[in-house]
Amino acid sequence: MKLLEIGNLVARYGAADVLKGLTVDVDEGEIVTLLGSNGAGKSTTLRSISGLVPNITGTIKLAGQSIVGLKPEAIVRLGISHVPEGRRVFPGLTVRENIQLGASNRKGVTRRALEDEVDAMFDYFPDLKRLEHALGWTLSGGQLQMVAVARGLMAKPRLLLLDEPSLGLAPLVVQQVFRIIADIRARGTTVLLVEQNAHMALSVADRAYVLETGRLLVSGKPDELWNNPQVRAAYLGGLSAA
Repeated sequence: MKLLEIGNLVARYGAADVLKGLTVDVDEGEIVTLLGSNGAGKSTTLRSISGLVPNITGTIKLAGQSIVGLKPEAIVRLGISHVPEGRRVFPGLTVRENIQLGASNRKGVTRRALEDEVDAMFDYFPDLKRLEHALGWTLSGGQLQMVAVARGLMAKPRLLLLDEPSLGLAPLVVQQVFRIIADIRARGTTVLLVEQNAHMALSVADRAYVLETGRLLVSGKPDELWNNPQVRAAYLGGLSAA
């Protein structure tokens, strides 16, 4: 089943078109990754899905329902959660408080249920359990990324949008983050991933789209893309850049 369908999407910042007729889709249960050099339009695609780019044309559908023109909070309630680049954890709040914020758009959740769900996130991310009362500003980059992902999952999304989850992280932490991404899908959440590390992204993805200056360059399964000379040349020339 097509969970996300984007058709002929044009996104503008001011007078400049950042996306120029992009068409992509994501099946329920997949991990799909968007690759491309800096300025290709990857993050703009996620922001457009989340309702954060007001000037767009084309279609964006979640499970067949158009979400174009909806406010970000309405899109979250329909089942899309966005973990943006840069993590954006509140430095003056504790780890527990930051994670709780992910449920802020869910109506009727009791305090007890919310606490239980945060505890479940600590089971999911055991490295955070001992840090639950630590303030955001004291955390390492990897810890911040785990808090950001846990916060995104608190919205109970059908589709999780991840923007550059490995950015600035040490190699061992990157491997841990990608194990978590694979586990998220195994637990039933579909993932659309924007990632600077093409090797890691393709190691967990079912399919990938390669963008170039706001347009689709090529798409396919990971092994097809690695065997595509055009894609390999692009990768060696900087496809792994954010």
